[in-house]
Amino acid sequence: MSIEEAKELLSYHSGRNENVDNPKWINGFLGSLRPFRGELLESNFIEVMECMKVLQDEFEQDKVDKNILSDIIGITHLARVWASPDGMLGSNKLLAEEQTSKLNLWVDIIQEALMWLLNDAPEEAFWSYKMYLEGEL
Repeated sequence: MSIEEAKELLSYHSGRNENVDNPKWINGFLGSLRPFRGELLESNFIEVMECMKVLQDEFEQDKVDKNILSDIIGITHLARVWASPDGMLGSNKLLAEEQTSKLNLWVDIIQEALMWLLNDAPEEAFWSYKMYLEGEL
């Protein structure tokens, strides 16, 4: 995946891409939560993380592309708010307890990766993601 493809894919996962008719917008990370169809799509989490891996050099620049940050922060913020007890998914009891835990874990891993990337520590950025893929989280 190229840098431009990763940026475009993140924009679909965050719902910020203007092409709302694209299936990736509807079935992306946030799109799949609104409206929630009963299933969390792990493939969306993996795509977001793989996009971040492709874009890791972008975080070493003095100025990080605002769109990249807006997409990642939007994904994590909205997912956490929506899954909270007062959020649209939590208050309507649309998520099982296990789904809420899994979604929060994904958000934690994405946020941790972002924090390490912004702190010039790409070697640490994907440690939790690797552990997750190995079934240790």
